[in-house]
Amino acid sequence: MEKTMMFSFFLVALLSTNFFTGSSEPVLDTEGHPVRPGVKYYILPPYPGAGSGLTLAPNKGKCPYEIVQILSEPANGLPVTFSSANAHDKTIQLNTDLNIKFTDFKHTTPCHESKVWKFDASKQQFVTVGGVEGKPGPETLPNWFKIQKEHKDYKIQYCPTVCKKCRVICGDVGPVIYNNKKHLAVKESPLSVIFKKA
Repeated sequence: MEKTMMFSFFLVALLSTNFFTGSSEPVLDTEGHPVRPGVKYYILPPYPGAGSGLTLAPNKGKCPYEIVQILSEPANGLPVTFSSANAHDKTIQLNTDLNIKFTDFKHTTPCHESKVWKFDASKQQFVTVGGVEGKPGPETLPNWFKIQKEHKDYKIQYCPTVCKKCRVICGDVGPVIYNNKKHLAVKESPLSVIFKKA
């Protein structure tokens, strides 16, 4: 990976083949049902007072748009769909490489990129849109995320394993206050989340 992928605050580079063992536990929504590919869900904090759902915000007139948490309450934000790197998966599993894509974004914007989540390896290390859906491999590493358990809830993590020979830096997706907005970035402290069917 490029030097810009290096985190000054987090883990040293790890071989993706050695980082995690597989897991067959399904991710559950707020009703206790398995989260399924292609179905719309809201990503929400698990308790009141922790903010609301997620949406997109302009990047000072530049593309792509950035992912932010809505500060006012209550608000579901934009729904997302999940798709696994294994197209045959009927449910979303813990510790599985997956794409996350916003749906129902109806605002007219000057940006025409996809609404697939992407890790931006710049200094801020924000999560943006503009990723590529599917095509797992070294060229699409920034587009793959995982869901992990976080106590009784969940967290989203960047630690792709779609390339067996690639070296990657792993980190949790959590909030960072920047320009009065609560951006999602890859960092040490995760944002605890739940998944509510839209």
